[in-house]
Amino acid sequence: MILRCVVFFVSLFTLPAAGMRDFFIVNTFNEEFVNWATPHVQTFEFPSPELSFSSIELVITLACPSDSGDCDPWDRLGHITVLHEIGETDTAGSQVTIPYEIARFITPYDITGEWDGEPGPGACSWSLDMTAYESILRDSVTLSLYISTWMGNNNGWLITADFIFTEGFNLAEPYRIVNLYRTGYLEIGNPDNPAENFLVPRPVWIDTEADSGYLRVVTTGHGFGNTDNAAEFSYLHHTVKADDAEYTWPLWRPDCAQNECSPQGGTWIYPRAGWCPGDKVTPTDWSIAPVISPGDTMVFDYDLEDYFNCCRTSNPDCTGAPPCCVYNGCGENSMPNYVMSVQLILFRSRCQGWVQGDLNRDNGKDIFDLLMIADMVLDGESAIPCYNYAGDMNGNGMVDLSDVI
Repeated sequence: MILRCVVFFVSLFTLPAAGMRDFFIVNTFNEEFVNWATPHVQTFEFPSPELSFSSIELVITLACPSDSGDCDPWDRLGHITVLHEIGETDTAGSQVTIPYEIARFITPYDITGEWDGEPGPGACSWSLDMTAYESILRDSVTLSLYISTWMGNNNGWLITADFIFTEGFNLAEPYRIVNLYRTGYLEIGNPDNPAENFLVPRPVWIDTEADSGYLRVVTTGHGFGNTDNAAEFSYLHHTVKADDAEYTWPLWRPDCAQNECSPQGGTWIYPRAGWCPGDKVTPTDWSIAPVISPGDTMVFDYDLEDYFNCCRTSNPDCTGAPPCCVYNGCGENSMPNYVMSVQLILFRSRCQGWVQGDLNRDNGKDIFDLLMIADMVLDGESAIPCYNYAGDMNGNGMVDLSDVI
């Protein structure tokens, strides 16, 4: 369901149709009951591609079943994925669908109890920026909601996901998404099954129209009790590469104790590898704008800091005791692993192919274009310089209110 609302922005000046902005709310999953690790797949109607938006926000709310049910009291991995049909068919005649993970979260521990006299929140909500996924959030959109819970009774989660589209304009248009690496389980520290066999260089042809882009990395570490308590509690560095350029960061969330979804009935305060119980997973975005090569092939790669898991049954030297195993015995813990989604998101300028000054694309430069410029000026849009040659009507070197009054 799409709701249309109007937001008024206060300004020192007033012009017809200026200072007023629409936003659209697309309610997708609405208190969807999830109590088993089976994807919930539904198709929803999103705004038309002809509409222009300055931002897209996703608000995810986790609530608990009432009456005879309760929340799952354990931290579980969850994500929302767009199942995007690309308009092609495979050899069997079926539509080719590409899955794009757009949001990841970890459910909290128990949030309906009480700890030190303070009650749990009972529900948690997070906001995520979806603007980069504009190209796949239009018209008919199929979403997959997944949580790795195995309650199988009246306990579980009620999930609501609302997309908020704010009317406006961005000069940079996100138009292409490439899945570079995508895995639900990548074991690390095992020389018999090295992660490097999966994390191989990925060549990608960069369109001539691309003028910027970034790598979006969503990686979370799971499994514990192994050497260095990996991978949930191990501090390791990750590196992404674009041709000869690279970026390195520690996969670590040190701020779990400041989580607003609290208190919880578990070890929610401890830092973890890229996530916290009861919180969204914030992507690591690395701009490739300085090195992008339109009209050429770029090679992307992903490297992990060296790590060896001594605590494996296949390791003849495993002692079953620290430091080889933090606790339990050889192979008795869940193996250290990463859940990964690494995407290349490309942008192009919306100026390309437009008639100069024709902001509303009606094949003419007229008062309607000037009113659109005025609206952008009043709302503080930063993308106006692209149209200075059309909007600077009085020749003072800038687009301002004097051009339209």
